[in-house]
Order: sequence, then C-alpha cells, then structure tokens
Amino acid sequence: MAGSNEALPRLCFLGLLLCLCYSSAAAASTPDLLYLNLLWPGGYCQSVNLGENCCIPTTGEPAADFLVQSLETYDSTSGNPITNCNSDCRFLINPLAELIEDLFAYWPSLSCPSNNGMEQWKHVWCTYGNCTSLSEVVYFNRTLLLREQANILATLKSCGIVPHASITYSLKEIAEALATTLGSSSFSVECERRYTVWPLLYQDYLTRIRICVSSDATTFVSCPTYLTTNCGNTVKFAPILYPSSRGRQGDATTNPVRLPSAMMDVFL
Repeated sequence: MAGSNEALPRLCFLGLLLCLCYSSAAAASTPDLLYLNLLWPGGYCQSVNLGENCCIPTTGEPAADFLVQSLETYDSTSGNPITNCNSDCRFLINPLAELIEDLFAYWPSLSCPSNNGMEQWKHVWCTYGNCTSLSEVVYFNRTLLLREQANILATLKSCGIVPHASITYSLKEIAEALATTLGSSSFSVECERRYTVWPLLYQDYLTRIRICVSSDATTFVSCPTYLTTNCGNTVKFAPILYPSSRGRQGDATTNPVRLPSAMMDVFL
C-alpha cells in the first residue's frame, strides 16, 4: 500500500505533463498566419531547365498574369508551417463548380506532363487548406480574391515595370512598387537564378511574390518576421513564353478555358 501511495503523486505529475503537452500541441495546430504564393509564369518557365519542365495545362493557356501557387498555413510564433492536419482529407471538385473557370485561369499547374490542375488543388487543400477553419469552397474562393486584390501585374505596370526579354529592373524599384499596394512589410520577392557561366555570370528571374495574409484569408497583414529575398540587386521580369508558343506572349484570350463535361463527376 505504501508503494501505491508513493506512485500516485508521480502518476498525477506525469498526467499533468501529458495534458500540458497535449494542450501545447493542440494550440500549435491552429494556424494564425497564411502565406499567399503568387507565381510569375514568365520567370518560372524561363528559369527551370529553359522551360523543359514547364507545360501548358490541358485546359489551355492560363491567364497572362501572376498565378496562385498556394495559400500556406503557419504558426506565426514559431515560424513553422502547419500541414497535413487531417490524414483522412478528401478533395471534392463538385463544390468548386462555380470557381472552376477561375481556377483554370488563375490557379493552374504548369508542371509536366500537362494536366488539368486537380492534383495540385488536392495537394494544396489537404496540405494547407484543411488546417484552416475554412471550408473547401471558401478557402479556394478567398485565395482567388486575394490574388485579384494583390493586383501585382497592374501595380508593377503602373510604375513602369513590365515584362521584357532584355530589360532588367532593380530589386529596390520592384519592392517599392509593390509596397504601394501591399504595404512595405507584408511581402517578399523571390527569384530563380539561371547561370550563364557558373558561378560568376547569372541572371535572377522574378518568379514568385510571397505575401502574409490573415488567418481568415481576407486581408494582407504585416509579416511577424522580416521575409528575406533570394534575388540579387537586378532582376529580369521575363515575358510569358510557354514551350509550345515561343516568340509570343501567353494570352488567356487565345485559348479560353472550358469546363470538361466529365470533370464535375470526379472526386479525389
């Protein structure tokens, strides 16, 4: 009996520790910061193996604009991503029927072989979206609205920064232009480096804009920590030239997106 009485406090203490650890893990599993990643296809397709790993989606050329890549979930205190919150995650395409044309146009997959984008949407939803408090429809709809609100291409154009095959721009002028819309502490500019002569001669291609977003995916917010850039002082803002359309800029109006009739019966 004495041994049992001595073990009881230890068991209670261990139980308290387990409760504290569980509470801490549960708190950390709720993201309070989102990162919106907007991809510039001109930089992506020109920097990745000279476009060999860049393919036009089976649904046609997407919009000639910055495209959604992902909306990621993070813990702002630790700075760590919060992912894969539901091992039984399911992605349903039917609820996205009213968004499907915008998804084809502004959230495609440019990976090879050419595809309709659904695998990417499933991956993003089950990796990040399922960790938010948002429904699938709200998650995708608000992400598309954030892309539109950011208005990156028009903002850069208003400051004289337009895609060009030979002109380069300073990273400073790109950042100052974006700050007029996004705020100075809510984004970072990311590049892909392509070497002409390694490691001395290279060109940095503007590839991605990363933006801090509120946990409900409605507004841009100041980033809790400074987001560094991997770009050099000068940046190439390359025109969109897909592998099968070399020599002309991609234009969504030349290949309007259409909804395959069989797609709406598919769930993943």
